[in-house]
Amino acid sequence: MPRSHRSFSRRVLISQLALVIVILALVTGVFAWMGARTVTEVTETKALATARTLAIDPDVRAAATQASAEHAEKPDEQLVTSMLAITDDLRDRSGISFAVITDDRGIRLTHPDRSKIGHRVSTSPEEALAGRENVSHESGTLGETVRAKVPIYSNEDGKTVVGEVSVGIFASVLDADVRRELILLGTVAVLALALGGVVSVMLGRRLRRETLGVGPEELAEMARDQGAVLHGLDDGVLGFDTNGKLTLSNSNAKELLGAASAKHVDRAGGADRVNGTDGANDGAASAGESDRELAAISDDELVNVPDEITALMADAPADGALRRRITIGDRILLATAVRVQRDGVSVGGVVTLRDETQMLTMARQLESVTAMARALRTQRHEFANRLHTVLGLVDTGATDEAHTYLSSLLGTGPITTPVEDIDLVSDPYLRAVLEAKGTTAAEAGVALAVTPDSLAVGAVRDPEAVTLILGNLIDNAVRAAVAGRRYAEDGGRVEVQVLSSGTELHAVVTDTGDGIDDEVAGKIFDEGFSTSTAASAPDFGIGLTTGTGTGDGHGLGIGLALSRRVAEKGGGAVWLIDGHDPDLGGASFGMRLPDALDEFQQDEER
Repeated sequence: MPRSHRSFSRRVLISQLALVIVILALVTGVFAWMGARTVTEVTETKALATARTLAIDPDVRAAATQASAEHAEKPDEQLVTSMLAITDDLRDRSGISFAVITDDRGIRLTHPDRSKIGHRVSTSPEEALAGRENVSHESGTLGETVRAKVPIYSNEDGKTVVGEVSVGIFASVLDADVRRELILLGTVAVLALALGGVVSVMLGRRLRRETLGVGPEELAEMARDQGAVLHGLDDGVLGFDTNGKLTLSNSNAKELLGAASAKHVDRAGGADRVNGTDGANDGAASAGESDRELAAISDDELVNVPDEITALMADAPADGALRRRITIGDRILLATAVRVQRDGVSVGGVVTLRDETQMLTMARQLESVTAMARALRTQRHEFANRLHTVLGLVDTGATDEAHTYLSSLLGTGPITTPVEDIDLVSDPYLRAVLEAKGTTAAEAGVALAVTPDSLAVGAVRDPEAVTLILGNLIDNAVRAAVAGRRYAEDGGRVEVQVLSSGTELHAVVTDTGDGIDDEVAGKIFDEGFSTSTAASAPDFGIGLTTGTGTGDGHGLGIGLALSRRVAEKGGGAVWLIDGHDPDLGGASFGMRLPDALDEFQQDEER
């Protein structure tokens, strides 16, 4: 264990023990004082009660009255004998140390030491002879005692004081009682101290276990670092305890999950109610939107934690990370779940959320640009070959042949594009996408054609969305045509119909693949759902293979879901028109993008 950890636990243990010792010392002192005081009061009360009992005894009153009346130099022997019998019997029964009876002059009528009888008492009898009871701690002939002195009244009129009764209890008896009380209190204090020590040690161990051996200075530093890290990360962070309950998150997690939760929070009667979603887009179920729990992240805002994240955290291995892509609203998030352990003890887990929507969109666009660049390189290579041919003819003096060759080139127009009827499309962005995809399809042995009834006369306003969606639909169609049963017969074919209506752009992509079965038609747009099981084979372009797997190639888990999401974000749609097209036999997909064309440029061309 690190030194700082030991120092912290030792400080806690010492502090707790010091507190226990101080409290026990105070309590023991108070109870010791109270116990000694109680014993003293009990002893004084006992002496006083015994003296009162003796003072009201008829024989004692009669003897004191007689002795006070006679005032003899030496008390009557018979009277002394009778009084000694009474005091000795009382001393034996009550446990007092002595009982002395005097007349009204303070002359002893009884005393434990017979030689003292007939002499004046050693302590002042004035209080008792004056008719007042008195309890004191005094030292006399018998030593240090607790004495109670009570007046004896005449048995004739009951008002005249005729003597006193002095009852004493040795101080040693009192001290012995006090010592017994102190020993008992000391024993209890020692047991309490031992118990406090054991509890302190156990508490220190539990504190180390609960804080994972981290000291207070480190805890403060960790709290500062946690705040800085949580708010400094670009990713969303969700923290869960060992029971799977959300305990912390940062602002990015609230932003990533807040949009989804805001759609499902209804205000009813001043309370927040969260409902699971049943959203479906054109018959396709949107999975992963049901609510698992709500957590207050900050500013009393509620953030929905979907089932996918909770299940991901539950499935995370003890060592290692588990990654899944989940759909939240119009976002595609890469969620990574990691269980956290310290000193072999599980302390919960962390889920990081990364928004991959923009990255995947850019990746698709980059793929399209790469395909366009590949097509341009092919055309440039073909164009360079033609120029070299012309140059060779000129260098050899075959000018007539060179003239004839150039005339044939002018007659055939620009370099031949692999897309049939590409001239029906005038927009440069659409042409670039189709030509690039046509080159890629040709390399895979698939013919790409624009249908004769296509008509798109506007200028594309949002080339990124058009490139992503249309390019992805064509890629899927080419992949399906490659994997289709008809590939062995005619090489496969993909047809694209492009239409414009005002500012709206419509497109239909149809292939000659095996089509899409009805049982998977409703899932093909779900995030992570894949229908492609093509075997590994040479790659043509963007993920195209010549394998003969059993899948249709349309669903690879991300492209269709991303295309639909991008289209719906702009108010458009992407949907499956027919799983088995009656003309080509494969699947047919539709695309509609509002405000994708520039209406002003469209009118200008008309």
